[in-house]
Amino acid sequence: MKILVIHGPNMPLLGKVSANTETRLTIDKINRSLRKAATELNIDLKILQFYDEEHIMKTISRSRKEIAGILINPGPLARTAYGTRELLAILQIPTAEVHMSEFPFSKENYDQSVLTDVVKFRYCRPGLEPYLNGLKDLASCL
Repeated sequence: MKILVIHGPNMPLLGKVSANTETRLTIDKINRSLRKAATELNIDLKILQFYDEEHIMKTISRSRKEIAGILINPGPLARTAYGTRELLAILQIPTAEVHMSEFPFSKENYDQSVLTDVVKFRYCRPGLEPYLNGLKDLASCL
């Protein structure tokens, strides 16, 4: 079973953002934690990061036959990702949407996300928790 993990825009800057919080996270720390949890859950991961919706959609579409779930942090794209929304509705691949509250507009992106009605799970919290909960919930429904 393979889960596609997609980090949206600005995630490579997480270390700069989290330096002012107690989480002290980086995208590399998230990826390491996800890989460790995936090993324990007997799941394979494909982890990618993109700055635009076009690449996200192409990756999901091209990977659709080899993945059993999607864990996505769309970040600021959440408000305008209508193409991704339609693609997820068509493919019906179990998806978890996560937002990290360390970023300045995470709550607004979460609240105004156009993906709300096409994803199975949603999280907006600080630290690793949203990613790890999303991965565990996807694993439990696959």
